[in-house]
Amino acid sequence: MSVLRKLATIILVTIILSLILTNNAAAQNTIYFNGQDITSQIETVSREGELLIRARDLAELLDADLTWRPALKSLEMESQSVTIKIMANSRYIQIENDAIRTEAGLQLVDNQAYIPLAKSIEAFGYLLEYQRDNEELYIFQPETTINNVSWQEDGNQLQIEMDEITPYRVLHSEDGREITIEIDKAEIDQEFSDNISNNNYYLRVVNVPDRALLRLVIKSRTPIPFQIDGGVYEHEDSLVLSFLPQLKDIRLNEDNLLSVEATGEIPDARTKYLSESRKMIIDIPSVVIGNFDLDIEEHPLIKDIKVTQHDLDPVILRIEATMANGDIFKPVQREKSNLLTFKPGQRSEITDLEYAAGSFSFASSSALNPELFLLESPPRLVMNLYHVNRGSGIQDKIEVNNPQITSLRTARFDDQTVRIVADLEELTGYEWVEEQKNGLYYYTVNLKNKFSEIKTEDNADYQYLNILMDSRANYEVKKFNYPHRIVVDFKNTLNNLDDFSRIEKSSLIKDIRSSNYQLEGEEVTRLVFELNDYYSHRVESYQDQKGIKIALAKEYLNPEMKAEKIVKSQLIVIDAGHGGFDPGAIGATGLEEKVSNLAIAKATAKQLSKTNHKVLLTRDSDEFHSLQNRVKYANDRKADIFVSIHANSFNNPQTGGVETYYNQHESNQNRFLAEKIHDKLGRGLKINDRGIKESNFYVIKYTKMPSALVEVAFLSNAVEENMLRTKSFQDRAAALIADGILDYLEENGGE
Repeated sequence: MSVLRKLATIILVTIILSLILTNNAAAQNTIYFNGQDITSQIETVSREGELLIRARDLAELLDADLTWRPALKSLEMESQSVTIKIMANSRYIQIENDAIRTEAGLQLVDNQAYIPLAKSIEAFGYLLEYQRDNEELYIFQPETTINNVSWQEDGNQLQIEMDEITPYRVLHSEDGREITIEIDKAEIDQEFSDNISNNNYYLRVVNVPDRALLRLVIKSRTPIPFQIDGGVYEHEDSLVLSFLPQLKDIRLNEDNLLSVEATGEIPDARTKYLSESRKMIIDIPSVVIGNFDLDIEEHPLIKDIKVTQHDLDPVILRIEATMANGDIFKPVQREKSNLLTFKPGQRSEITDLEYAAGSFSFASSSALNPELFLLESPPRLVMNLYHVNRGSGIQDKIEVNNPQITSLRTARFDDQTVRIVADLEELTGYEWVEEQKNGLYYYTVNLKNKFSEIKTEDNADYQYLNILMDSRANYEVKKFNYPHRIVVDFKNTLNNLDDFSRIEKSSLIKDIRSSNYQLEGEEVTRLVFELNDYYSHRVESYQDQKGIKIALAKEYLNPEMKAEKIVKSQLIVIDAGHGGFDPGAIGATGLEEKVSNLAIAKATAKQLSKTNHKVLLTRDSDEFHSLQNRVKYANDRKADIFVSIHANSFNNPQTGGVETYYNQHESNQNRFLAEKIHDKLGRGLKINDRGIKESNFYVIKYTKMPSALVEVAFLSNAVEENMLRTKSFQDRAAALIADGILDYLEENGGE
């Protein structure tokens, strides 16, 4: 053999060995079958980039019958009524009447038949999960079957029925038009059919390769108002996703009744009328557009109706009706919770216009929706009332001697409109209040109050804070601790403290400040008196309830009060939202809500454990607990306090801040607890204060003890996501939550 021929032979052998080693190396995955490492029990090779398993080994794993026909070089394997067939030199596996394509097909290696592992095992109904980082392949039997997905409650709930609930995740797209439900180790029932796709929603079922999970992807033409916190819960062996009701139908019937129907309960709507454009605006909270019918063609009363999703935070649906001749429609008494009905209004009669301490009022024979606006020169508040007649007690002019109003005037502005004008000393805000009683409607316009004097005075026993308003004050006095503060919240009040010179302080009063604050969705003006010391206080009113006198004791006046107030030990349950296979919201750079929730919850518990209180966590690791189990955990242990910790998310990445939720039970303890906690967070986190809000979140609705839910910050806001990731922010939020709980207990758990 020549040297060249020997060299060529060596090179060829080297290449063949290299290919063999490469193929064998590619096949060295760690393979698990139903949790057991079977790598050493089976033979695998790699061909055409596909992992093959020796057919005999696969048959033993599955307890399958294996038939080899040498003449045809074909293989048949049967297990649990499923049969697959494959033959050499073919890339297809035949499964019953179907065929699936593989890369390598059946390969003979050392006279042994090797077949594609993934495609063969999936043909028998198994699931695969390949973790590339560790080169580990997991083979699972499905742990649950999705039997049915259907709408419930007329399209307000999506129910996913399965054999049993396995780990799942619910993901919301940034634009709000897509929800993805990932269910681990799940298969779809052979009889499954799509029962939810319609003109607005579309369902796509995806088996995810190499992940051993099933995805149910729901897309919508419009944003889906679904909250991850509280929007999904478990019912028996079903997952239930709750959506807000959708607009279903708008129509005018033969009796000229305008009806607005939704797929679920409709809250009371706000309506207003624009006389110049002859439009009626109907704003309906907590309802979305959906796929609706509109039937008003060629109607003599209404020319056109336009429907928009006016807002998503909060959710408001707007119906804008253009009237043909300026007539207005008025709401009629509701017969169904999912239906609003309006009828062409008969002229109302207004009576008994009166003035009293910063407000004026009158009665009406039917509901009114006035147009109110302020004019500058001279300052006045104007109210246009449509389809109204003036009745008894409606004078052309009422002279008023008040720091806010000089007179009230009424007149017919045009054939359709009665106008009421309040002549003001200066421009101010106002509040419109409706009350129904004995078949009549009573309306009051409260002009925004303002401060006329704030001063301090004292005697031997008390330091007094005297707050005088222009008119009767609507206020609430509260005591906060850490540090000691007296807080006075004023409703319907302008914050005009900048008009005052520096308010004199005293030995008890360390600082005085004011702010505007959201409480239950209503803006209040808050005065804060930070104290050096606190012993006790009492509140009195003076000058026909225009004045508030807060008496701060200079020392303990009762010897029995000198003993330190002891707060008895309480059982506090801290709930870290989400966990395990439920990540909650996911930030722009991947931070999962469950991670920050747990960190803050554990840090809160650590803070509280330094006191004499007992603290329990609904979870202390990355594990999943259903909403029902979290509530049951607290109720069964008869906890005294329950606080659930979450992070927020919204479609707009600029939205941010902290907010605290409570559910209004018979007492106000839930609100008081939320307020104490939020007071600390709102001042201490140095992010936007979004206020305290009422909500029906499951974990605060069904707990039997005072409870609150905190949305610490927004994961959808990149700046706040980075803050939630840091231990310093987590510890600060935890310390503030703990302080709020202790503040509440000091007032409500003492002996």
